[in-house]
Amino acid sequence: MVLISCKNCHKMYEKENYDDFVCTRCKHKVRHRIQNSLQVSLALTICAILLYIPAMLYPMMEVTKLGVNIESTILEGVISFLDMESYFIAIVVFVASVVIPMIKLIGLLFIFISLKINVKMQNKTKNLIFKFVEAIGKWSMIDIYVVAILASVVQLDEIFNIKGGIAATSFALMVILTMIAAHRFDTRIIWDE
Repeated sequence: MVLISCKNCHKMYEKENYDDFVCTRCKHKVRHRIQNSLQVSLALTICAILLYIPAMLYPMMEVTKLGVNIESTILEGVISFLDMESYFIAIVVFVASVVIPMIKLIGLLFIFISLKINVKMQNKTKNLIFKFVEAIGKWSMIDIYVVAILASVVQLDEIFNIKGGIAATSFALMVILTMIAAHRFDTRIIWDE
């Protein structure tokens, strides 16, 4: 006998095997594992990697000051903060915009690929890496919040205007895709033989 719970209403069932069945309480289809969890999460992670490239190359923010457009990428913003000797802000922007997304993408990709090619690592370590990636996932949205707040507050037409650039959209989509990939991944797959 095996115990299996409904992912929708969490009712527990005692069954002979792990065959699919319909929950008697909520009529939800109960499965042993989330179907195609690894494949969907890996595809979302690859899409996020592809979105990371324009997020780093294109302008994050477009500032219009007295009719002159000034565009800056994430790294140009970090360099300008360093030039202004605002080291703390430069470090926060660099870590939240470059380091954390890179760690998330590499961490997720490593876990997903390690399940396919059988990397010699303890399952406990893979699970810890995944939990760490999942925990830091939301901190990458700091840039998007800053651009959104500045764009909504500062609107003086041609005198002074701030709006998000192409990179802001790419960056937001990349963060959202990595969060969905982490949420969609069934961590129990790590422990399966």
